[in-house]
Amino acid sequence: MNNDAIGFFDSGVGGLTVVQELLKQLPNERVIYIGDTARAPYGPRDLEQVKQFAWELTNFLLKKQIKMLVIACNTATAAALKEIKEKLKIPVVGVIVSGARAAIKATQKQHIGVIGTKGTIQSGSYLRAISDRSSKIEITEIACPKFVPLVESNQTHSSMAKKIVFESLQTFRFHTPDTLILGCTHYPLLSSIIQSVLGEDVVLIDSGAETISDVSLLLEYFNLQAKSEDREIHHKFYTTSSPEMFTEIAQSWLGLTGLNVQHVDLQKLKNKKQAVNNDNAAKATDDQTIVIATRNVRKAKEFAKLFGEKGYRVKTLLDYPDLPEIKETGATFEENARLKAETIANLLKQPVLADDSGLMVDELGGLPGIFSARFAGANATDAANNAKLLHELSSLSMFPEKRKAQFHCTLVFAAPNKESLVVEADWHGAIATIPKGENGFGYDPLFLVGDMGVTLAQLSVEEKNKISHRAQAVAKLKDVWEEWLMNKSLDV
Repeated sequence: MNNDAIGFFDSGVGGLTVVQELLKQLPNERVIYIGDTARAPYGPRDLEQVKQFAWELTNFLLKKQIKMLVIACNTATAAALKEIKEKLKIPVVGVIVSGARAAIKATQKQHIGVIGTKGTIQSGSYLRAISDRSSKIEITEIACPKFVPLVESNQTHSSMAKKIVFESLQTFRFHTPDTLILGCTHYPLLSSIIQSVLGEDVVLIDSGAETISDVSLLLEYFNLQAKSEDREIHHKFYTTSSPEMFTEIAQSWLGLTGLNVQHVDLQKLKNKKQAVNNDNAAKATDDQTIVIATRNVRKAKEFAKLFGEKGYRVKTLLDYPDLPEIKETGATFEENARLKAETIANLLKQPVLADDSGLMVDELGGLPGIFSARFAGANATDAANNAKLLHELSSLSMFPEKRKAQFHCTLVFAAPNKESLVVEADWHGAIATIPKGENGFGYDPLFLVGDMGVTLAQLSVEEKNKISHRAQAVAKLKDVWEEWLMNKSLDV
């Protein structure tokens, strides 16, 4: 018997659908839940970055002395379950295999549909999980990237939700499976609309809810069940974004009142995987090392190629978990990039490259600008920022010439006792009247690229990386950084 809590994490509020089922089936168990709403959705992100986020969330929950971990997110399960299970000494459960098993059991026509985020579908996790157990079943998969933002913005019963669900599931209307896996824990919050679109004969499988059966079995197998004695159970909920919005959704979905949802800043936590391998990294002073002031693995890879060609290795802030958080208090992109680059360079006594970037809309006087990540307020989600931007430009829908905008990037390369190198670039375009595209995040679905007539979210990652504001800035940096680092006089 063990009265410690079970830890749950998800990219946002979707994992609450798993918690709801646990409260029904295992009412004696205590829950500690964290939703990474500030960085939702995970679906469009690179799986390596999702794995990084998963470790940060796992590390947070481990400090709460949990007895079991439930990865209540399909995308994170696809990206990180195997590695996390191998590293932790407590039981770890994902949400994919359970849903696949339930669907195989439920299908009568041997045709299973799967809907999920782009990351989950592209990972092929459900395809493998089903095919490995039954090779005769036909599987039809559809990525539905617009569903998560609907749930995170609490629009699950809106007319927009009905329109988006109807349009997203059109493929199934011509070739309808008899069983559909809701392959994202956010999707059960849209289940009534999904059911109405596909018809009552289609069996919906809630992958998260099915997971609780596995949780129950593991609790019993490892003798970890909570004692059934009369005691008051206090569940704890955390979010990386707005506690108010999270509380509203959680109380409605779970049927609980008086929830005390707390905000946490994951950027201050160590990444478990990196910390284990880099206990002494903060003391490193390798002359051939350049530090990129980011925790974004994907961004670091862009620079690793540039510097690697000249024999330099790249490290990120994940390699220096004990560094203090650098607050971006500057009034311009350059000031913020300088703060990060120059402060960290002086602390580590090494060359450091930092960037600051954002969206600038001409008609708004350059806003969101340095406030791009928090345009709709502190800890705002991408969906909230996009909604605010569309609202600010709503009166200009008939005047495309007044919706001009550009993405701006400033790179600052700093080293101890040296004047910093600064390069800048702009990527010109305009703001669309409605979001379009399934790739990318942030303002990507709204930013129309130059004269191409498509948004950033309609471009592939490869296409975007070739012409983006950061790519243009890196191209400028490529021409001058080595000469600058070798102490030669240089004007940029």
